[in-house]
Amino acid sequence: MTLTQLFAATGAPGSFWASPSNVNGVLWLAIGLAGIGFSLVLARALKRFNGLVWALLGVGIAICGYGVWRLAS
Repeated sequence: MTLTQLFAATGAPGSFWASPSNVNGVLWLAIGLAGIGFSLVLARALKRFNGLVWALLGVGIAICGYGVWRLAS
């Protein structure tokens, strides 16, 4: 199964997934959300928000912002 077929199986319109910019934006958005989730799990494991957790959280937010920007363009 190709990546396009996998995304089409999610129920989104085919025209949305036909644009490489949209697919790229969704992938960056997913990576950013994973980064945010990882930073929150790390903060819970360390039982505090230290510099590393804040840095990962900031990078995750920045990557999500880039993904949203790619989707908007």
